[in-house]
Amino acid sequence: MTFPRPSTQAGFARVAEALGDPAREAIVSALADGKAMPAGELAALAGLSPQGASAHLQKLVDAGVLSAWPQGRFRYYRIVDHDVAALIEGLVHLAGKLDNGRGRWALPCEELRQLRTCYCHLAGRLGVWLGDALVRRGLVVLDGRTGQVTDRGLLWCRSEGIDFKPSRSPHCRLCNDWTERVPHLSGPFPTAILKRLSETRCVAPLRIARALRLTARGRAFFERLGARLPC
Repeated sequence: MTFPRPSTQAGFARVAEALGDPAREAIVSALADGKAMPAGELAALAGLSPQGASAHLQKLVDAGVLSAWPQGRFRYYRIVDHDVAALIEGLVHLAGKLDNGRGRWALPCEELRQLRTCYCHLAGRLGVWLGDALVRRGLVVLDGRTGQVTDRGLLWCRSEGIDFKPSRSPHCRLCNDWTERVPHLSGPFPTAILKRLSETRCVAPLRIARALRLTARGRAFFERLGARLPC
């Protein structure tokens, strides 16, 4: 008598299939900064008809990549969570490496490399620097690819007016930065930091999607953490 072998597959084929389409790639890219958008706007960004976009969006929802909820006459979509956002950022990084090997990789613009959003947290050169500073100053302690905010970190949150309530789940995670090729921090704690920086106008959006600029207040925030920013 023979017995069936237990499957060793991780079950990612459905996710890969959902992401493996140019139209769906455009939709996911439009949501990569963590915001929620209605189906009509996503259809226009992806160059699709409303009917065509509906089918693509449903496929992404069924695969667990996007979540959706109705609000009035509209249906809004966003990336499910930090883990999915990190997967997408990793795929962008991998695609860049593969294209680089074929000589087709063009560096992203300086604004994106300097500072941008990645889902709901900071990325780019200053995003990486922020994560390093939080660890270096003992505000965050890493254990593998996850981290916890220390008591010193909670005191720092209060001093900066950052509304962060720790839970049992990891407070932050390493997320591969596709322009700097080293990790920045993602998760609830970096999300709370970006929220505070946005509320206090330390960062402001640029016309380039996801790119941010530091205001004078933002420069002061980074300098309090020890950054030596160029003039």
